Amino acid sequence: MKAVIIMPAYNEEKTIQGVVRHARKYGAVIVVNDASVDKTAAVARKAGALVISHKANRGLGAALRTGFEAALRKDFDAVITIDADGQHKPDEIPKFIEKIEEGYDFVLGSRDLLHYPFIKKLGNFFLNLFTNFIAGTNLKDTESGFRAFRGSALKRFYLRAERYEIAVEIIFEVGRNHLRY
Repeated sequence: MKAVIIMPAYNEEKTIQGVVRHARKYGAVIVVNDASVDKTAAVARKAGALVISHKANRGLGAALRTGFEAALRKDFDAVITIDADGQHKPDEIPKFIEKIEEGYDFVLGSRDLLHYPFIKKLGNFFLNLFTNFIAGTNLKDTESGFRAFRGSALKRFYLRAERYEIAVEIIFEVGRNHLRY
């Protein structure tokens, strides 16, 4: 299965090298540098990623959409998103690819919220509840940045979000398109 890992990044020069190097074991890596003012782009490129840079900071949603557009032009079977800050383990990417190979259209990782402050846990709980209700889905961590899409399913998404609301918009698209998740 031909996979690509999309990594939106903003000022992540301290963590991006390790994340890119580990992720490269599982597919091509595209880093979308969202106008970082540090050395994110150079470090990612040196680690082996294809780097696409925005000239101005446009937000997480715009960075993901740029990455998706690049991935869809190359017709990948699986498109994985992972955060550049190291909070997700790239060595779990094969589990995502395996689920896509099993026939799922969308796979969502779940963060360990055990050490999150209570107010963030509470907010995450209600956001998940609301998002799942509106989207008609039943997903555990709708805000997670660790996801996988079947390439053919991602082509059906209509994404317009510029910033963090992209996470909710993705879940809405999963529900709207009646994807297997």
